[in-house]
Amino acid sequence: MWTRGARERWMNFYQVYIVSLIARIYGGSGFKAESLREASEGAGRDLAGYVRLLGMEALDVEDALALLNAATALADHLKVSSGGDTLEVGVHKPSCRMCPSLLNGCGQPTPKCPLYGLVKGFLEGQEAVVLDYDGVEPVDGGEWCILRYKVKESRATGMRRALYRQQPAMYR
Repeated sequence: MWTRGARERWMNFYQVYIVSLIARIYGGSGFKAESLREASEGAGRDLAGYVRLLGMEALDVEDALALLNAATALADHLKVSSGGDTLEVGVHKPSCRMCPSLLNGCGQPTPKCPLYGLVKGFLEGQEAVVLDYDGVEPVDGGEWCILRYKVKESRATGMRRALYRQQPAMYR
């Protein structure tokens, strides 16, 4: 049963519920990947708003991803690479706790991935960056699922400068 894989990944009850729910919604109902991406993006923005309400704000994309992962325990390892107008977020497949593909044992990138929208919504909700999707699903990167985005606007540099100006001189 797929729950053995869930136990190996140390998934909590909510993670098992979400993965199972997403996989079952897709099970023959005609549910579209765009609907999940839109819903998970909105949930990411809501989560970012809640985290900000609690007083936690990220300085940049890496900081926002670390905050998201600390709050939700998505995977043991996330990695970020960016260049020009591209942002790639790598999610470590063997430790991903949100993959609906885990139910069928393949653990491969899928349009059913709830993280593609969640990451975009959270990063935008934390005002770290404004993104567009670069593809319809994550890309297989071997041991990593790669979430690809096109950067429309990056606010991290401006935000970092503003915070720098607000710090007392002794901390600069």
